[in-house]
Amino acid sequence: MNRWKRPPPSHGDPWRAWLTSRGSLTWRITARSKDFRVQVLRQQLRIPNEDEYRRLGQPTHRRALVREVLLHAGGAPVVLAHSIAAWRDLSGTWRSLRGLGSRPLAHALFTDPLVHREAMEYTRLDPRHPLWRQAARLAGGPLPPLWARRSRFVKGGRPLLVTEVFLPRLLAL
Repeated sequence: MNRWKRPPPSHGDPWRAWLTSRGSLTWRITARSKDFRVQVLRQQLRIPNEDEYRRLGQPTHRRALVREVLLHAGGAPVVLAHSIAAWRDLSGTWRSLRGLGSRPLAHALFTDPLVHREAMEYTRLDPRHPLWRQAARLAGGPLPPLWARRSRFVKGGRPLLVTEVFLPRLLAL
């Protein structure tokens, strides 16, 4: 399984600016493309991926709300976003997630002064990781290893884990 690390990619890596930006990725994309949309792939209660349990602070094999969306810009998919909140928080701290629909999660995270973003982690996903396999299915074929970042957003002591997988077309923006 891919390992998540704190250090970002090297300064010469073309992905570094996208990966290390602490602001809203959605807002950064919309600043570069007027043709932006969110495609909801799924939003359901299910068991998170193995590498997500500890980061969410949740016992293994407990169901959580998993929201997966594809961000499109310039007529192409550019980011696969994967968010997880504990089931018990859907009627409390993170209840706004239930009714997001195709609206970006960024608004709820970056405009609420009670939400704090923790340190980001980075990795290169390959075929061993379920999010790489999901991205390859969506792309209709094999992909190179993909950069991804994740971080926990915390509100009222309750975490929301957000993972963003950077698809090759993002660099064209």
